[in-house]
Amino acid sequence: MTDINLSPKPPKAVVGSQISHDEEMFGKAFDGIVIRRFLSYCQPYKKSLWLAVVAVLIFTITQISIPLVVLHIIDNALVAEKKDQSILELSVIVFGLAITINYVANFLQENLVGRAAERVLIDLRRDMFSHLQKVSLSFMDKTEVGRLMSRLQSDVNSLQEFLETSVFAVGDLVLLVGIITVLLVLDLNLALLTLCIVPTLFIVRFIWLPRARAAFMRARELNSMTNGALAEAIHGVRTVQGMVREKTNYALYMDRARENMQAHLRAAKFAQFNVPIVDALTGSAMAIVVVFGGAQVMESKLDLGVMVAFIFYVQRFLTRLDH
Repeated sequence: MTDINLSPKPPKAVVGSQISHDEEMFGKAFDGIVIRRFLSYCQPYKKSLWLAVVAVLIFTITQISIPLVVLHIIDNALVAEKKDQSILELSVIVFGLAITINYVANFLQENLVGRAAERVLIDLRRDMFSHLQKVSLSFMDKTEVGRLMSRLQSDVNSLQEFLETSVFAVGDLVLLVGIITVLLVLDLNLALLTLCIVPTLFIVRFIWLPRARAAFMRARELNSMTNGALAEAIHGVRTVQGMVREKTNYALYMDRARENMQAHLRAAKFAQFNVPIVDALTGSAMAIVVVFGGAQVMESKLDLGVMVAFIFYVQRFLTRLDH
């Protein structure tokens, strides 16, 4: 970055504006009016969204069934006491069919949700642009271009992600319930022992969530303020140069940009905070399955296929729970 001699900053000089009422309003955790208005944009595409939900459910069912197929292959075709070539061949066909259905359902859910979300996004952007043509001049005088661009870009993209995540959340919920049910049916004691680490993840999330949300909102607010300052500086560059205020504005904007960077770094730290914790909990759960499940297998109290299925389910369960 080019070094320049910065002039002293006037005590009350600013670039851009401070946090406005709009920022506080959009920072609400949940706004029923906004959600209802957004859902009205989804109405024309509800058929595609329902088909996507069906595809998500089929995808989830195959996700649950694949470890059961592996369990059946190990316990009925591969162990020394029950070697059976015909069962192995049939199980391989079933496994291939499950994988194929899983692939098709995954393709359909991604395609249907993506198309519907893009169409909603286009409709939303079109209406927002049309609305901007009708707002009063007083509103435009009080609102920086940078803030409007943040609304038209990042916030609308967030709504698109919200729609996609909401559809996939249906499958995640079914997957979590399904995995817990299967684990409890396969072996109650091992399931309870393995799932005892789940409360730890909930406690971590309970402590992490309010702090992470505050960091994310602060990063979002500062991003809007920085964009507003940049757009304002470009729009008023002639006035700035006419008043020989370039160095002052540069110093003020550097402060704002540095603050924005620090806020985004803090938000990024919170965003990645759960990754090592989930990895550690997943490893701990697998260790429980291998140690205690392996001991039961050695004592012939548990089938080997059940222990292998537990490992598959535990990894998938904790990964989806973190989402």
